[in-house]
Amino acid sequence: MRGTARNPAPTPWRLPWAVLFTIAAAIPAQAQPAGEAVDLARMYAAVRNLDYEGTFVYLRGGQPDAMRIFHAGGEPERERIVGLGGAPAEYARVGADIVCESGTSPATLFDNPGARLLPLVPDLRGSETAKYYNVVGGTEDRVAGYVARRVDVVPRDGFRYGYRLWLERESGFPLRSTILDGSRRVLEEYLFVTLDLGKRPRDTDLAASSPASAVGGSHEDVVRDPRWTVHDAPPGFVRVKVERAAGAAEGSEHQVYTDGIANVSVYVEPRAPGEGSERGYSRGMVNILTREAGAWRTTGIGDVPRATLERMVRSVRPVEAAEDRLKDRGDAGTSPPRARQ
Repeated sequence: MRGTARNPAPTPWRLPWAVLFTIAAAIPAQAQPAGEAVDLARMYAAVRNLDYEGTFVYLRGGQPDAMRIFHAGGEPERERIVGLGGAPAEYARVGADIVCESGTSPATLFDNPGARLLPLVPDLRGSETAKYYNVVGGTEDRVAGYVARRVDVVPRDGFRYGYRLWLERESGFPLRSTILDGSRRVLEEYLFVTLDLGKRPRDTDLAASSPASAVGGSHEDVVRDPRWTVHDAPPGFVRVKVERAAGAAEGSEHQVYTDGIANVSVYVEPRAPGEGSERGYSRGMVNILTREAGAWRTTGIGDVPRATLERMVRSVRPVEAAEDRLKDRGDAGTSPPRARQ
């Protein structure tokens, strides 16, 4: 069974609505030190290719969750996470297919190419990401019985979060990871408490407990002629996808922006004209900001600081080529100038 839904699957470290998904001083751009670059390259390979099983604690918003993970490298890559507390929950992945089962809900299949279940593993391999993050080596420590080398991923501005990683000395596997705001406050964190690196899990530990009986996600069509643009995105954030949900109202769009590590979804949809408003919500590293003005509602969701969403949501404009099609509905809640593609 293989679905066509492309929306991210729910995961144990994400809020359910995220399915829809010291501020560092300026640091001159420079090549990353060879040692830290090698450490990060080994980390990406270890997460994908090694066999392992273990237990980790995930902390978000002051709420800890204990989870068991089983992972088998190779083609196809297979892994499964099982919640150890609260309502029963598990997430099993084979390649791009993720089966999610939570509480009394039926097991649901999501199609999510490139996914992985282990959270908070930033990918700095993109050629542009070094312009916006600095990588700094740290001291050694011990995590889950392994010797680990600390590596800090420090943002060069206040529009993104930083990471602190503890990488196993021999393999580079991330034994612990924290995400930090501009005041160095921990927003989310995982920490392995037991881990067997190199141990191949049994097939029964990798398989979903129940076969998928539903296909998750809503169908969205790719938009090749966007009607909206974020006129003033922070440096490094580029648009990588524009979609419209099947049956959505005229002018509705879902756009995705990324700097290679952080991701922001921007939703534009019509609303009944009324008083303008702006409201936000946050939990852990995820922020949501909704702005209503004129005949349009704009919502930003992302693993970024509130300031990033404010800058993006407040600068949404109609693309000039689409403005005539939208003029009867009003604007996106912002003032001119007009934006060009």
